[in-house]
Amino acid sequence: MELLDKVLEYYKVKNPLVVKQLFIKYMNLVLEKNKLFNLTAIENENEFVVKHIADSLSLLKFIEEDNSYQNPVAIDIGSGFGAPGLFVKIAMPRLNIFLNDSNKKKCKFMNEVKECLGISGVTVVCERAEILGRKEEFREKFRFVFARAVDRLNVLCEYALPLLEIGGVFLAQKGFECEDEIDTAKNAIEVLGGEIYSIEKFVLPYSEEKRSIIVIKKLRHTPSNFPRNTKQIVKKPL
Repeated sequence: MELLDKVLEYYKVKNPLVVKQLFIKYMNLVLEKNKLFNLTAIENENEFVVKHIADSLSLLKFIEEDNSYQNPVAIDIGSGFGAPGLFVKIAMPRLNIFLNDSNKKKCKFMNEVKECLGISGVTVVCERAEILGRKEEFREKFRFVFARAVDRLNVLCEYALPLLEIGGVFLAQKGFECEDEIDTAKNAIEVLGGEIYSIEKFVLPYSEEKRSIIVIKKLRHTPSNFPRNTKQIVKKPL
């Protein structure tokens, strides 16, 4: 696929031939399984390359800029069929990735993909993110948290920030116009121990798709009473 070659070159992905083969195999698995149950509304291959692969790879620069760990650990919450986490992992093998979703069918599919692609350093966790945030083995254990189109930012932060270690980074993928969400989330970010570090706006390569990535750094421990239960988070967001 010519477009995929261009996208891998644009993001300066190492070992592009290997990565390309894995991406194509992964894409075909998603599109085939999509006939049985809904994983994505995108069925055109070129659209898949832009809206799933390129969109996921836009996270790479933020991970590469962090030299704190040789093998950083990240968690992708609300991962669905594995985007963006598994795409990032394939392009950056040294990353240890946890793929989190509460949907059992999607988690089963992600495990099937992991086995089919023969990738190590991938763990699928089928549980609600706010429950993970209260468990000792997950709370404040991750260098990076990813979330793509899961919920509004003030809600997302209560899922994500309890999982981050101090110094860790939450990368929230959003649409181009995200200022209202950021304003609404400022209190949540402060209460949960974070701070907005930067907001990056861009257009996905070889497309007109506009995106934003909100970079939130964890500066302090999250208070022990967060995250709250699901109903409280959704009905009374911080």
